[in-house]
Amino acid sequence: MKPVKIGLLGAGFLQDFHMQAYKELGNVDIVAVGSQTKEHAQKFAQKWGIKNFVFGDGAIEELCAMKDIDVVSIGIPNDLHTKAIKCAAENKKHVICEKPLGRTAAEARESLKFAEKAGIIHCYAENQVFFPLYQNAYETVKNGALGDVYWVRSREAHGGPHAAHFWDIARSGGGVGLDMGCHCVEVARKIFNDTPVEVMMWADLFVHKDKTKGEDNCLICVRYKHGQLGQAENSWSTRAGLDLRLEAHGKEGAVFVDPTRETGIKVFTSRGLNYTVEKGESEKGWLYPLPNEYMVYGYYDELKHFTKCIAEGKSPIETFKDGVIVNAILDAGYKSVKEKKWVPIEL
Repeated sequence: MKPVKIGLLGAGFLQDFHMQAYKELGNVDIVAVGSQTKEHAQKFAQKWGIKNFVFGDGAIEELCAMKDIDVVSIGIPNDLHTKAIKCAAENKKHVICEKPLGRTAAEARESLKFAEKAGIIHCYAENQVFFPLYQNAYETVKNGALGDVYWVRSREAHGGPHAAHFWDIARSGGGVGLDMGCHCVEVARKIFNDTPVEVMMWADLFVHKDKTKGEDNCLICVRYKHGQLGQAENSWSTRAGLDLRLEAHGKEGAVFVDPTRETGIKVFTSRGLNYTVEKGESEKGWLYPLPNEYMVYGYYDELKHFTKCIAEGKSPIETFKDGVIVNAILDAGYKSVKEKKWVPIEL
């Protein structure tokens, strides 16, 4: 089977995780990387041994037009997603797009329209669906061990984003609700495998008032067609590093998953460790290192699945259609914050 030839848009935190996964896959060739600045593009290319790099205001168009690229992997700020997808589709490139698909459901639907019109394979990169531990939880539910599942609680929290564009709601589309709520509502939706019908969301700005006009904490409750409830908890102000948790409660059992706080390793050090976990805040004392984060966070399984589907000409389990639904849920959530009531989801 010929290798899948990929061009990366973005040379930051996310694509570093992706590259760790791509290096483990035998069926991919990273042809080029594009970034806004020459410094970022060149440094990333040198770090990962990528032969070609492009930069500047025309980087999206230049990379998407490269003839020896099959797939464009989009890991750039949210306000550029639709532009990049349109450009890739016009050049008949398949697309892997990092969550959220758009800042709004309208943007997400536009991106889906471009992809479908071009007949390309479109992959919605929601990595939490591919967490190995979460996949085990999905199988537990699917096999009926919990009975009818009526409530799913999903949590993601840390001390705040690593890049400035996340704080700018004009670019990002929202605060922590859009940035991390998109993960949690999709995890619950996959477990229920049902239609979301209405949302009630609470959001507030507690800590980072000097950085953003968006919310840094939120709770999102999503009610489903058959009465189940998905509960998403998200924070940009939680201390002590990345906090990921999942609970699924059924009439005959429950499953609890804690990938980042119960890592199986405990270290005490007075000298310090340089790195333990994403968004970690301490280098000394009792620490809980998380090895192979790119696998724990689902990037390996996600990109293995996407590249295999592209190579075989098949649609993946997460497409832009899923991204549209997630954006529609969050649109209703933000409307709920303003109206202080349950709001129907416009699918």
